[in-house]
Amino acid sequence: MKFKRINFWLIASLCFFLVIPSEPTLAQALLQPQWEYDITNGGKSSTSSHSMRKVIDATGNESLLINKAGKNNDYYIDSVDAKTGKLLWSMPTDNEYKLSDDGYIFIFKNNKVSAKHVATGRVIWTAALPGAPEEWRRGGVEVASPSENGSLYLFWNSDDNKSSTLYYYDTKGKLSKKLKAPYFMYQIYGDVIVGSKFVDHPDLYLISLTTGKKIKTIAGSKGYNRIRRLPDGTFLHYNTYKNTLTLKGYNSTGQLNWTKQLPYYEYSTELYAMEDRFLYADVKNKRIKLYSSSGRLIAEKPYLPGGRFNMALDATSFMFLSVKNDKEELIITDTNNLNILHVYNNGEFDLDNESMFLHNTTGLYLISNKGRTLVSTQLSK
Repeated sequence: MKFKRINFWLIASLCFFLVIPSEPTLAQALLQPQWEYDITNGGKSSTSSHSMRKVIDATGNESLLINKAGKNNDYYIDSVDAKTGKLLWSMPTDNEYKLSDDGYIFIFKNNKVSAKHVATGRVIWTAALPGAPEEWRRGGVEVASPSENGSLYLFWNSDDNKSSTLYYYDTKGKLSKKLKAPYFMYQIYGDVIVGSKFVDHPDLYLISLTTGKKIKTIAGSKGYNRIRRLPDGTFLHYNTYKNTLTLKGYNSTGQLNWTKQLPYYEYSTELYAMEDRFLYADVKNKRIKLYSSSGRLIAEKPYLPGGRFNMALDATSFMFLSVKNDKEELIITDTNNLNILHVYNNGEFDLDNESMFLHNTTGLYLISNKGRTLVSTQLSK
């Protein structure tokens, strides 16, 4: 689900800031690249844009999904083994798709949906979508909510956006109608549906996935309201109105545990959710703050607003571009405590012409702006 002006990412994100390190650091030496992969594979001669996601399946296979857009508006996906750089499979795509957290990609085309195992490339099932094609076009991929082991939920919202029908495909692609509820559905988190009375209504509902009954109403207010569930079970409700970001933390039953009022600046404020904590950029006070899901401040660092920040693909670290003595530095920090792990200068990376994706605390992937080669580099410890 897309959220207005505030980014929530559990795997990877691309947003950068300029920072001021609050502790002494030294530049680190880089090891040799572990592997290189030509991302023009797949029958394409050039790539104008690209993005990357990491997927880990139930047996621990790590895959990189590289989404590529050619200069002629041709789109395709490569699945690459994250450890070896070996191409697992490649496919052109002019359709929509959704990734699960346990290693499946659901591909929607010609009023059908297919479940494909990312690590092997094997299509495990294909089934027709319920309803008429225009119903799918109205909601698009946002109505898809992957479950476990290749199963899938779809929720069809009515024309007036006041009710929804939930469908479920099991691990073999068998379709059953799960339930019909008098709510507008946004997303499914575990055994809870997040919905509302109608689209853009300020009050949000927590709804039982099993019964379709409303569990809790979380009152909103003027401005923009949304809910995200963290993997530890915490519901994080946020409201943006004028220059204020109001955050509220609820437990798994919808009980309010804490509230925070934080400065909010459109296009500048950033908020990233992780396993059991979240990162907040306080533009007004020039601080980056790390909070636990219980609302406790874990750590904070000063920074200079205006740069960019890149969350690791597994959310264990993130990087900043920093300016020191009129020279750019790349600073990599730990998402557990904001401690600085590595510092590299502009001579070690082409900070202007290379896209960088952190893997974990020591691994870095580099792609040139021409988009031709993906390089896996192991950072020194």
